[in-house]
Amino acid sequence: GVHSKLDRSPVTVADWGVQATVSWLLSDRFGDESVSIVAEEDDETLSSSDGTALLESVVAAVNGCLVEAPKYGLRSPEKDLGAHDVLQAIRKCSSTGGPKGRFWVLDPVDGTLGFVRGDQYAIALALIEDGEVVLGVLGCPNYPMKKEWLNYHQRYYRLMSKVAPPTSGTWNKGCVMYAHKGCGQAWMQPLVHDFGMLSWHNSREVQVSSVSDPVSATFCEPVEKANSSHSFTAGLAHSVGLSLCVCTAW
Repeated sequence: GVHSKLDRSPVTVADWGVQATVSWLLSDRFGDESVSIVAEEDDETLSSSDGTALLESVVAAVNGCLVEAPKYGLRSPEKDLGAHDVLQAIRKCSSTGGPKGRFWVLDPVDGTLGFVRGDQYAIALALIEDGEVVLGVLGCPNYPMKKEWLNYHQRYYRLMSKVAPPTSGTWNKGCVMYAHKGCGQAWMQPLVHDFGMLSWHNSREVQVSSVSDPVSATFCEPVEKANSSHSFTAGLAHSVGLSLCVCTAW
């Protein structure tokens, strides 16, 4: 279900679930006391007397994710996490950050409206040391691997995938992109689907597009009119001769 925060922005089970999962995995991998995380959600709604059913859904989602951790070379908890464990994991993401020190920054679901509608969204994670981003990871579960699909609405892509399903084992959508400061490269890794296992050999190097002529470029704008002026971006695109369809982001 979709719930509203005080600023009327949407929040879902996935937002809390991803935050708790990432928090638990980072704490388990690097040590509970040494991990500092800045993240978007708090546990106020889940801890309220009206949040029992919602909390149960979040706990189930978190355990459903953590049971698959060994696919990625990570440890699963010895037993399913309980409600208290999940709330604690969410509460750990209350760091205030700052110009000094080392901390993680997480947006559990960047583009909640896109997630709700089955469209584009991302899970964004960064590591910051003394005010500088040194590691960035971006998970895009619905991102199509063929660029031409970006010119169509995601629901059309879903329909075509049902009419003409991709060959089993092919990488048709979903990726994780990551880069480390100073390495001079960025990489894209396919999502692990079904019963697959993570293989670093499947990574591909990614780079900024070589397109320099605006006529051949692809541009992106928020789908929500409250976030941008579509008439302005349309006019700007027309003024530089852009001919490709706009890629909308939620």
